[in-house]
Amino acid sequence: MHARNAKRGHDQKSSRQGRPRSEVADRAILSAALELFIEQGIDGASIEQIAKVAGVARTTVYRRWQSKEALIAQAIAAARGAPEREAIASRVPLTRLGERLADALVETVTAPNYRKVVARLVGSLPSCPELMAVYWELYVLPRREMVRQILERARAAGLIPQDADAETLLDLIGGAIMYHLLIRPGERTKAEMGAYLLKVLEELGLGGATQRSRPRRRRRATR
Repeated sequence: MHARNAKRGHDQKSSRQGRPRSEVADRAILSAALELFIEQGIDGASIEQIAKVAGVARTTVYRRWQSKEALIAQAIAAARGAPEREAIASRVPLTRLGERLADALVETVTAPNYRKVVARLVGSLPSCPELMAVYWELYVLPRREMVRQILERARAAGLIPQDADAETLLDLIGGAIMYHLLIRPGERTKAEMGAYLLKVLEELGLGGATQRSRPRRRRRATR
């Protein structure tokens, strides 16, 4: 009797917990969501189509994500990675801070399909502002915080002015990347994008040379 009751309780508990989440299904769904988003945009990437391409039931998708926007936002973030975290973890000398950050970012922005993803993300704003809102809140803000930590290290070392606004600096870095990717025509190689990003960071004071170590311009002698 006790054994049967114990077994019944275990079965009920297992039923409430449900089956373990499949990482294989997760990867298939995220991959399908990103593929459809790139090909057809936010309007063409329906839950039904995503489930079909991933080879899973719609209920499998709905159990994992509360909305299509949350799913696509995670798919974009998973494909992008977090190079900023690597730049922080590397703890390179301050003299190579800008170079390390540029190297980390260039791996992302020159990845296959990254330009298309960014174009689709920006293009979704008129019809689906919720996607950008979710992506900003859950993924962009944490990455901006990572770069902010790098900026604070640079500020403490005198690489950037003490009164420099971190939010503005973050916008300048992100805006330069977006402009180069979406507005200027032509494809960029890793070397070209790396050189451009490093130049941007140097203009902001993060190229590795402090204000004190930069050669001063000679003043013309007054007669």
